Amino acid sequence: MAGSTGGPSHAETSAHLYDAVGQIWLEMFGEHVHVGYYPEGWPESKHKKTWQQAQLDHVDAVLEFAGVNKANRLLDLGCGYGGTAVHIAERLKCKAVGVNISPFQVQAANNLARRLSFGEKEVYFVVGDALQPDLPDGCADLVVSVESAAYMPCKEKFVAQLARLCAPGGTVILVDFCRAAGPISASLQQRLASMDSIFATPGNWHSAEQYKQLMGKCGLQVVRDGDWTRNVCGFWNVGLWSLLLRASQPDMSFGQWYKEFNKRAFHTLWLFLTGGPAVLKMAAGYMLGHQKAVVQGGLDSGVLEYHVIVAKKPGK
Repeated sequence: MAGSTGGPSHAETSAHLYDAVGQIWLEMFGEHVHVGYYPEGWPESKHKKTWQQAQLDHVDAVLEFAGVNKANRLLDLGCGYGGTAVHIAERLKCKAVGVNISPFQVQAANNLARRLSFGEKEVYFVVGDALQPDLPDGCADLVVSVESAAYMPCKEKFVAQLARLCAPGGTVILVDFCRAAGPISASLQQRLASMDSIFATPGNWHSAEQYKQLMGKCGLQVVRDGDWTRNVCGFWNVGLWSLLLRASQPDMSFGQWYKEFNKRAFHTLWLFLTGGPAVLKMAAGYMLGHQKAVVQGGLDSGVLEYHVIVAKKPGK
């Protein structure tokens, strides 16, 4: 990571922040730090699947949309806790490597891979800056970025890395929240600013068209672009306490729920109190439901969209 004489770099600041909130996010999201997929949209899909199942379905739906049914080596740039990479490695029976700026998240990802009996040379995760990862050109024939691009301070550099790291003949998949194309009013711009406030995104929101243009400039050929806004918005309609406690056990009794609530509530409060101001701000957003309101408001207003963009790298 590059430092600067003017203070910590964006990468260093991000690493510190994501390490600080790491345990809280892991408690709330699990190993998949991304939205779930609801093929029938919302509210038609309401109560038809658990929260975690929707996240797994999301990864499977992305692969199906991209037409990917095999790969030799996967690279997940901005891999979070490793859930996406591990699931793809299991499904495609391929090797995988993930890169993430947070040492805490990388450790959790490697722990997950070992728990699932992947060898250290089969599936592994490393700490690195996604804008300058220490990996060779063409190191993977499947390169994915799931809800990472929005966090990048320089989208051009990030897309260039996706293209560089993809082997000739390989596939690049970029999945993320995007701003709507065209001019945006001041009130809608404020909705994006609210997203930056709770997610620590840098503010340079790109539309799907802008991402596709960047891919083209890097020599990639865009083959598909899916607007999945309707298919993911239900994720934010999950009840707050269901998110915290009942997503994996939706049928637990009230007595069981109350006991688990007390256990996790005290643990989460301890995390809040010992995490510092940045953690308190972000964690409070979760606990008060502010995050749901902000994201859902962005989706409902039309300023925020969710896209799956698939590109091929010529050659081979």
